[in-house]
Amino acid sequence: MLNKLCMRLIFTSFLFLSPVVDADVYHLQFNDQIFGGHQTVDLQNALREQYQVDANQLSIERIDVVVKSWFGGGQVWLGSRYNQADRRFVNGQANNFNNPADWTFNQIAFVINETNSDLQLNMNGQFRLREVIVSSTGNVESEDGMHSMRAGADILLPLYHMELNGLSSLDLKQLLQNDTQLNPDEYHLNSVTVAIKSSHDGAQVWLESGQQMSKVGIINGARQVFSSHDPGTYEFRSINAAKYGNESSPWLLNLNGDFRLYEIIVSLEQR
Repeated sequence: MLNKLCMRLIFTSFLFLSPVVDADVYHLQFNDQIFGGHQTVDLQNALREQYQVDANQLSIERIDVVVKSWFGGGQVWLGSRYNQADRRFVNGQANNFNNPADWTFNQIAFVINETNSDLQLNMNGQFRLREVIVSSTGNVESEDGMHSMRAGADILLPLYHMELNGLSSLDLKQLLQNDTQLNPDEYHLNSVTVAIKSSHDGAQVWLESGQQMSKVGIINGARQVFSSHDPGTYEFRSINAAKYGNESSPWLLNLNGDFRLYEIIVSLEQR
């Protein structure tokens, strides 16, 4: 069934230009600060204050928000407060709102497709915000004024509300080999982002390659919206694969629980 999925292959610009600036990741700390109603966080100011970095000089490719809501159903998005596109629902439960454990938080990923995007994080609801992770491919311009780029690809695998029960595994490398012209062995696996929801609390997701295994992520339950086909009811969970996907073994996305999956984004970088 899986190898018949319709897949959309998205290639980012691939030019090797010298000098190449290494990828940078900025962890903006908000220390579980509480936000209520509609509030906006200026990520550009946060980068300046916490890292003395000018966001206009960065080529930002992704922003991950580590957050939880009081009752579930709150929304987060980037850009103008009136922006209706790409709003994400945030799961949460009142009895876990003051629990500092990592598993009570959601990690919601936004892929940045435009230079100089509006770095305003909007939140509408009752939230605790732990951190915002800003990932950049480096400076927009290197010392000789040339743009810094990496050779890579982001591959979107639509799963169309696929339902999985119990212990399941998706072989990401096999899917790529079957349905695209890419040879996964020519790439490093940088990250995997899955749009997912679970019918009950405590469901698990993790990445495995050979003898390496990522940290197990806990997915909060979304029982009220589990049967909904609204893409906004899915949680975006990201797994940094830098340590787990760079060998010849299969890239296994493991799941334990009752899930629906909307899509998977596999981020690759050429060896």
